[in-house]
Amino acid sequence: MYRAFFYPMRLALLAVGRNFMPMAWWMPASKEPFRFLLAVDRKNHTLSLLRELSEAALAFYPWEERAWVVRAGYLTGRRVRKAERLGVALRPARCLAHTWVPEGALAVFELKVAEWPTDGDHALFMGEVVHVEGSSEAKERPILFLGFRDFATLGERWRFRPGGAKLPLREEP
Repeated sequence: MYRAFFYPMRLALLAVGRNFMPMAWWMPASKEPFRFLLAVDRKNHTLSLLRELSEAALAFYPWEERAWVVRAGYLTGRRVRKAERLGVALRPARCLAHTWVPEGALAVFELKVAEWPTDGDHALFMGEVVHVEGSSEAKERPILFLGFRDFATLGERWRFRPGGAKLPLREEP
């Protein structure tokens, strides 16, 4: 009974070894220690690399890079070198032994990962952050995944100020 009424979700790029894939099923899971929880489809080549290398980088790109980021999800690292095919330069991760990250990321979280058993169609991985780099621009114009093949970015901003201007509450019919 899966229904995706929880979208949009921020699209990230998960880099493992020299492979990478776009993913929206991730979330911060702890501030101290700093950890992310990732859900990776069991049929995905990246899953075998995660199990083999036990490391990954979660990278965030601006809206302007969406075409190659999304296209990476339609290529398999089993058969093609995605960076070469997409014309994307790779650079070594700063604190990981085997992972390379596509250039141009606005934020990168390098992770040491451990699998959590689950019986769903996705494998869960907890990743402890071992290195962070990024800029304040990482919050501007993110790639938002709306589901299926639809994407968007931010168009309006609002900051809640307790005690500030009051907005009318939604009335029940």
